[in-house]
Amino acid sequence: MVREDRIRKEQDINPFTDIWLRTRETVRFVIERKSAQYIILLIVLTGFASGLIGLMNNRSAEMGPWAAFFQVLIGGPIGSAFGYFIGAAILTLVGRLFKGKATYQEMFKALPTAQIPQIWLLPLLIIWALASPETFFADRMDVEGNPITVIMSIVMAAVSIWTFVIVCKAVGEAHQVSSWKGFFIVVIPGVIIGIIVVLIIFVLFASFFNMFN
Repeated sequence: MVREDRIRKEQDINPFTDIWLRTRETVRFVIERKSAQYIILLIVLTGFASGLIGLMNNRSAEMGPWAAFFQVLIGGPIGSAFGYFIGAAILTLVGRLFKGKATYQEMFKALPTAQIPQIWLLPLLIIWALASPETFFADRMDVEGNPITVIMSIVMAAVSIWTFVIVCKAVGEAHQVSSWKGFFIVVIPGVIIGIIVVLIIFVLFASFFNMFN
């Protein structure tokens, strides 16, 4: 009976919709049931979305929207795949500090699954880029107060915040620990990297000023 109930629940899970509120169930479903081809699909879609977001402030005005789409269609998934490869390794290792049980393969499946909310932004980003490229590709300071920019900024901020919450839950589920432990597993590497960057900058500045002493 328990097994039948579990199978019935799994059949009801749609990762593209249930990741928002049924995060842990969805992540476990993807880890146990979804193939490598499904994960590749998520990497491509999330990479395309993150690539478009990255182009909003970092492209030349001469590049047309279709050229930009082609660029991120190739570069976005490659960059995302590299990020997931490295991120999965780091989060798997850090999770051991919290008695996490995730394997590298499980964490690699969990991370792109947690980024599914970014895929929901894709239609909005594409429509925005095609309908109003002068605001999509402009520097944010140059279009401050524009209604389209304000609305999309709010939407993207809300999705980004909730995606972070989902990532923490997903990491916790992969490691079979609480979501709060998942939060610390996610945050600790960022803090360490931040400290290292600050130290490097400090050393570079100190070396620069010592050259003139």
